[in-house]
Amino acid sequence: MKLELNDYHKLTNSIKMRSVESWSKLNLSREECSNQFKRLREQRLARESKSRS
Repeated sequence: MKLELNDYHKLTNSIKMRSVESWSKLNLSREECSNQFKRLREQRLARESKSRS
């Protein structure tokens, strides 16, 4: 089965790759990076739950 990416997938993949590149330049330890992702996830969840209310 051959997978085909539509424009949405191409866009999201490019955004993720830019994010990975920018994070790799920060030289954070694995723990610091994990903590930052947790904070970002919490902020996103708070935003999403606020917009649904």
